[in-house]
This record gives sequence, structure tokens and C-alpha cells, in this order.
Amino acid sequence: MSKINIKPSILIALREASGYSPLEVAKKLGVSVQKINNVERGKDFFTLTQIKKLADIYSRPLAAFFTDKVPKLPTLPDYRINRERRLTPEVYLAQRRAFYLSRKIAELSNKKSKIPSFPKGLSTKELANRFRKYLGVDLLKQKKADEILDYYKKILEEKLSMAIIEYPLKAEGVRAFCIFSDISVIVLNENDETPIKLFSLFHEIYHLLKKTSAICSIDVEHERQPRIEFHCDRFAAEFLVPTNDLIEEIKKTGVDNKGISKLSKIYGVSKQVIMLRLLKLGLVSRDRYRQFKEKFDKEKLKTKKTGRRKWDRVFFNRVGNFAAQEVSNAYRKGDITFLESAEILNLKTNYAEKIIG
Repeated sequence: MSKINIKPSILIALREASGYSPLEVAKKLGVSVQKINNVERGKDFFTLTQIKKLADIYSRPLAAFFTDKVPKLPTLPDYRINRERRLTPEVYLAQRRAFYLSRKIAELSNKKSKIPSFPKGLSTKELANRFRKYLGVDLLKQKKADEILDYYKKILEEKLSMAIIEYPLKAEGVRAFCIFSDISVIVLNENDETPIKLFSLFHEIYHLLKKTSAICSIDVEHERQPRIEFHCDRFAAEFLVPTNDLIEEIKKTGVDNKGISKLSKIYGVSKQVIMLRLLKLGLVSRDRYRQFKEKFDKEKLKTKKTGRRKWDRVFFNRVGNFAAQEVSNAYRKGDITFLESAEILNLKTNYAEKIIG
């Protein structure tokens, strides 16, 4: 076995930037944790085969191990409820992906995101109303949640010149995150149900309207929830289920169990969001909400996604409309090659052909 000379500082930086502990890397490589610690102290070495395996684990090119410095990503403000818990490697990868996509689109398009500014001091209700007018959209009702999510993603990307992508975050404590930058990005948890993604989308939009980046768990009723998260939730709820409109719909549906189900379908949001709106309006009691929440949580634990995944759809969501369009434009103008396009969008050739083509 030939010795591969790699700076211990580079090995540590790559591991930490990928969200892995020495023990986790040891398990994946099939070696002892002592081996990892010794290599990172310069007392031992990895073989070329092990370095190649590490490159796969960290989702890095092999060349990254032979550089002099590993660039550090900006730290996102962490608004999770359990901020003491480590982020998963999938979240670290998604952040790297989002920052890279933001930078490349800015370089290729010479565009900047157009995040509007509104007067300070507006209530979340007034801000939601003004933002709706800014987008020039009507309230979507009686549509499937998937249709509503696709519609708003497209409108937001076009109007704000920003990227909205989905990624498998594989973290219970992370629903979504956003990056406020020259090209702003929102990343939704690919594994969430559509109504949750929809709520998360507008939760992150509030952060961007406040010109901030954030990583969020989005727990709409947790007592430890940071104040800004409370406002994000109120904004998302008001945008998707406006108070005045909800009151009119309640006159037709009522607020019994059937009425709750109807309201959930009308607005394309979860029953929990509807119940919280009714609780805030004083139309359901705290006891009734608690009973609903206990039942809702139990049902959620039992629910498992079934059926085959539509991979064309999955990979398109990981790219988003805006990124696909800007990279396709650069390719058609001859600014980048097809292979470079596929690399920027992180797509295999067959999917790149469908999306770029």
C-alpha cells in the first residue's frame, strides 16, 4: 500500500464541512476511529482506495483532497428548536449545493435577485396582503396541493429572480433553509409532504423579505420557537389562508371534523395549519386543538410514503425552474458546454438532456 500524502488539516476540514464525526467516517470506511484520529493527527495515512471512498462519502472531487485550503461556507443563522443537535451530512451537502448554485447562476446570468422591500412595522397580515399584490396573484383555492406548490414556486422564481430547489435533507429538525444573496435560494426538504413544503416555502420567503438567511425547523406552536420564526409562521399562514377569506369559507363548511377536512382541501394546507388558524380566531377551544394534535401526530407516525418515485420529477425539483432556465440559456449562447451545464445542475447526462434540452 503506497502512502498518500494529504495534509491533516485538509482531511479535518473536508470531514467537518461534510457534517461527519470521526466515528461516522470510521464506520463508513470500515476502519477504527483510532485510525481516523491518527491520520488526522499526521501519525498514519490513508490508501488511495480509501481516499477515493472518502471522496464519494463527502461528495467531493478527488482533487479536493490535494488542495492547500478548503473554502469555508458562510454560516447560516440557525433558528431550529433543537439547535444543540448536529446537522446531518445531507443538510451540509444541501447547503454546499445551494451556495454553489447561487454563485454559478450569478456568474452566468449577471442577474441579481429582486427581493422587494416593504415599510417596517407592518403586521404579518398586512405584509402578506401587500406581498400578494406585489406578486400579482390571486388566492388559489380548490386546487391540489401539488398544483398550488408548483404555481407559487414558478411565480416566485420568475418575479424575484431566485432559485427554489428541493433536496433530501434527512433531518427531522430541518424543514427548510434559505440563503439571502445576489441570487437568493430556498431549499425545501424533498421528503416532506407537499402541504408542509408549501408552508415552509412561505416561511422562508418571510426571512428573505427581512433580508436574512436562515435554517429552520418550523414548529408552529413550540414555546421555544425564536420570535422571528413565530412571525414567519404567521406570515405563511396569512398568505396561504387569509383571515377574511377563511371566515367566509367557514360560513359554508363549519368547523366540525368534516369542515376541517374541507378547509384543508380548499387551501391545500395541512389540517394542523387550519386548526391553528381557527384556534387563533377563537373558533376552536384549546382543549379541542390538543385532542386534534395528539391524534394528528399519531396518524403522521403511521403514515408512510408508498409507490414508485417519479425520478424525472424528483431531479427537476432538485434543479428548479430558475436554475434550469439560466443554465440552459448559458448553454445555448455557447458560454458553457453541455457537460458543464450538467455539472452545475448536478445531473446525470440522461436527466440533463431532458432538462437542458
